Amino acid sequence: MTKPITRRGFIAGSGVAAASVALAGCSTGSEPTAQAEAGSGDIYAAPDLSSYPIDPDGEGVEALYTTETMRKDKWTKATNPDGHTTVGAMDASRIIQVDGLAFRDMNGNGKLDAWEDWRQDADTRAAELAKTLTAEQCFPLMFAGGTQSDSTSTDTSAFDWIERGSRAGVSRLASSADSYATDVEWINNVQQVCEESELGIPYFNYSDPYVLFNVPSSIGLAATMDKDIWRKAGMWQARAWRASGVRCELGPQVDVYSSNIGTRTSGSVCEDPAVNRDFTAAFGGGMRSTWGDDEATEDLGWGKQSCGVMFKHFVGEGAPDGGRNDHLPQGKWNVFPGSNFKAHLIPFLDGGLHLDSKTEQMASIMPCCGIAYDPSDPEGLGEHVGSAYSSHNMGILRNAGWDGMLCTDWTVLVYQCNGVSDKTEAERFQIMMNNTVTMHGGTFQPDVAEETYGLMCDEMGEEAALAQLQDNVRRLFKLMVNVDLLDNPYSSVDDCAKVFDSDAPVEFGREAAVKCVVMLKNKGGVISETGIEGPVYIPQSYSEGGMASYAMGGAGGSVSMAFDEEVASQYFSEVVTDDVATVEEVTADDITAKIKDELTAAGVKYAVVGIKSPADAYDGAQGGVSIASMIMGAEQEPGPYYKPVTLQYRPFTADQDWSGFKSLNPEDEYGVLEDRSVNGESTHATNESDLDLVLAVKDRIPDDAKLIVCIDASKPMVFSEFEDVADVILLTFSKTSDEPFARIITGEVEPSGLLPFQMPASMETVYNEQYADVPRDMTCHTDSEGNTYDFTFGLNWSGQIDDERVATYNVPALTEPETEVVPYIS
Repeated sequence: MTKPITRRGFIAGSGVAAASVALAGCSTGSEPTAQAEAGSGDIYAAPDLSSYPIDPDGEGVEALYTTETMRKDKWTKATNPDGHTTVGAMDASRIIQVDGLAFRDMNGNGKLDAWEDWRQDADTRAAELAKTLTAEQCFPLMFAGGTQSDSTSTDTSAFDWIERGSRAGVSRLASSADSYATDVEWINNVQQVCEESELGIPYFNYSDPYVLFNVPSSIGLAATMDKDIWRKAGMWQARAWRASGVRCELGPQVDVYSSNIGTRTSGSVCEDPAVNRDFTAAFGGGMRSTWGDDEATEDLGWGKQSCGVMFKHFVGEGAPDGGRNDHLPQGKWNVFPGSNFKAHLIPFLDGGLHLDSKTEQMASIMPCCGIAYDPSDPEGLGEHVGSAYSSHNMGILRNAGWDGMLCTDWTVLVYQCNGVSDKTEAERFQIMMNNTVTMHGGTFQPDVAEETYGLMCDEMGEEAALAQLQDNVRRLFKLMVNVDLLDNPYSSVDDCAKVFDSDAPVEFGREAAVKCVVMLKNKGGVISETGIEGPVYIPQSYSEGGMASYAMGGAGGSVSMAFDEEVASQYFSEVVTDDVATVEEVTADDITAKIKDELTAAGVKYAVVGIKSPADAYDGAQGGVSIASMIMGAEQEPGPYYKPVTLQYRPFTADQDWSGFKSLNPEDEYGVLEDRSVNGESTHATNESDLDLVLAVKDRIPDDAKLIVCIDASKPMVFSEFEDVADVILLTFSKTSDEPFARIITGEVEPSGLLPFQMPASMETVYNEQYADVPRDMTCHTDSEGNTYDFTFGLNWSGQIDDERVATYNVPALTEPETEVVPYIS
């Protein structure tokens, strides 16, 4: 680190060549500074906008900041005093001095423009930058594509996009302790290309959610029902992402998944509007604020560790017709037979508009792909179009006083254009422009934006059309300002090391994960704080063919222990497992009897089996073509066809007498009423062998041995197929490891998780007794001990948990937000 210096050139502490120095402009040193001229002694006060552009300080003005060459990362960092904004540039001549402070000269004109002045507030900076842009400069900024998958060399197509003006996209790098160095190299290369462009506008790097530090995903964290944990989870994710160059999450997905068969449930939070609301406020606040301590208590607001969030999907994806994926053509309807649309607004309006942090309101939202439809009031939820095209839905946000950025889900301009597929892409773009949509995900089509601009000019005149373009881009710039992109778009491997190589987030993840485990059954107190003693049997799990196939000598698939071997050896005093070998000319009964004799002789008192919840064969597919295939230009596959989604292991056929199987959608945009019902159709789980394994193990173990089943769930499930044979059932959603199960089984940690979803009594209940849009309206499974697996149910060592969390959330489900709902863009 250099010492504070007196400015005698134009680049403090840099040694830049004369050719570069010329970029900083020229001042004689006799001219007063902007603040001196204004008569203000506060150099941190924002100058009047009429002062801009401001010349840099002249010779002899003391520099109050220090500079440092980031040798590993090859960029220059200028640190302003008293914790004020840090400035970074690859070309050191882009750092200029005004009033003794360092600023980043984005456009390289050698002067300080208003949008480059970190003393101005975010709204002012965003508006000042936006209004300088021509229509042609706005067009490429309105698309969010993708730039990177798995290496630091920029993909050719994405590099072309960046050179053509693309300034946003999603990275799939998923930085970790093993990869952050190369990921930093990649994002810095991208930002250098942007720095050298005409305007110097940096790149806004998004990421989809992924697991870091073994902190469970949103659906896993929901079971804690603890805002402190949610806030800290957001904080640690933001610190890691911000250090590695990610400035915004494409998520979290906070849809109220009231449809328990929803194919995207695993990416959500919960079926309850209040839980989703509180998760949105806490996790979003945790990510967006910079926190002065590791406990997420010292809230500093927007700062150097802040990361944006893009809550999704507004609104109704949690109530898909038939549980289907609304990202695909066959799932385009989100249905509200219980007229409960407003409940699905609650996480966004009451959570996102009131974050648990000084950053206050959510800065970005992704609209859903589906069409909202209430069969009792067919026109009540607006025109039958996807949400980004819906003036009804987008108006709810704007009329609530929200001025953040809207970014469409991927490819809705080109492929998932529900309700507007008969219009040209330019006409679709114009509809979304009128709905104040800023960014279009998954494509880069500035030519379409230009064509739309022509339509707008014809309709409203060039001046009004340009103002509308600039206003939409302004919302993107505001978020860029808040995450410091305009001042320092570069990342540092040293900053990454402070997070990724730290024990603190790892320990947080370890403790958070065990709090996400729900104990559903503990017959006779089999497990307790005293732990378990003696050998533990863990069977081998066969991924293909099932137990019967293996027993009869069939060629099974992969073979592994049904619980992590390393975790088991660490926590259990002795582990007994199967000797895997080819078996010929013996029956399944022979094997069962032989194993039972051996386990009895070994003194086995417990069996631990890890399984997954039923994986539906048609989950998310239902025929047709995937988004990824469409992007790659694949032809439409046969379909779409419609199958029931199952939550049980055994094959399942929809009973034609169940009214719940009737299709709810109206005529589509072409006047066609498509039969989307699943009456008489059958489905199956691809992991039926998990059920086979549990039942087989029960038959194998000694009569006095206890069966402990550990479930990695992705959505609710039917327990009646095996619950009665299990003594202990532990469940977590989207498991990060088996260690949390082991810690509870051995009594090291008392279970504390609560069910964030109801567990259905049967598939008939799933399809015939509940509405897709109404949470917590099922008949739930009641187990052999008389416990009902309802929302907020969970056991600890003393019995059923009944604490402040249960009192808070186990009340009638909310049906309307506190925020006033006023639809339609005015």
